[in-house]
Amino acid sequence: MTNAPPDYLVIGHLTQDLLPDGSTAPGGTVFYGALTATRLGYSAGMLTAAAGRAAVPPAIQVVGVPSASTSSFAHRYVEGQRQQLVHAVAAPISAEQLPQLWRRAPIVHLGPVLDECAETLIDAFPGALLGVTPQGWLRRVAGPLPAPMRPVPWRPAPELLRRIDLLVLSVEDVQGDEDVVADYARHCGCVALTRGADGVTLYVSGVPRHIPASPAQALDTNGAGDIFAAAMLLQLFETGDPAQAARFAAATAALSVEGRGAEAIPTRAGVIRRMRGEDNRR
Repeated sequence: MTNAPPDYLVIGHLTQDLLPDGSTAPGGTVFYGALTATRLGYSAGMLTAAAGRAAVPPAIQVVGVPSASTSSFAHRYVEGQRQQLVHAVAAPISAEQLPQLWRRAPIVHLGPVLDECAETLIDAFPGALLGVTPQGWLRRVAGPLPAPMRPVPWRPAPELLRRIDLLVLSVEDVQGDEDVVADYARHCGCVALTRGADGVTLYVSGVPRHIPASPAQALDTNGAGDIFAAAMLLQLFETGDPAQAARFAAATAALSVEGRGAEAIPTRAGVIRRMRGEDNRR
């Protein structure tokens, strides 16, 4: 660990996807978020719980909470619909496990995937720009493992929402209930509701506006929402302009889905070229 906090700190479970051929692939908001930050020129650190570091590049600082297992997912199709099955769940993460130095990180991203992050973490970074992707607070494991997940309501207190600088979630996260998103936006100053190829509804001070998606020929959408969230948070830190940050994030996510895996996450130069309509190179 260096003697300075990372520019961008992301907290949540590092996961592994169980693939049909028996192999595994790393994932989770912490994985895609930290890689996005490094590709865009920031130092990155993750506080996570997993049985190992998996394929995290050495440039990313990792503080690991001891865990006997790594949160693991497989996918199956039921009546044509994709369903995630949870095979293992890693240990929970709390504010007490934070290195003191990392409490001074200027940009913090809470990215729970399985309710592993205590909500008290929201108050652990009073000086940071704080982003939250609450997917893991909107679902629970439904029964003994391996088991599917079931949606649950997330009704945070208004004062907690006011502490969050950027809340990013998908229309699938809320089961299409956009009223609950509008309710979050009554208290959280900036909320981005992502709709895949249909763009983003951006709420600023409760007022919605549409941000179109950046056109893409999608090959692999895994991690796209996490990449969008990280890129938007980083650009919001740079510019203070939510609409500009959302457009930058849309271009970043579009480039990422045009390749396969984490290697498709673009550089800053590639994102700028895409926004200018110059070419598709990363």
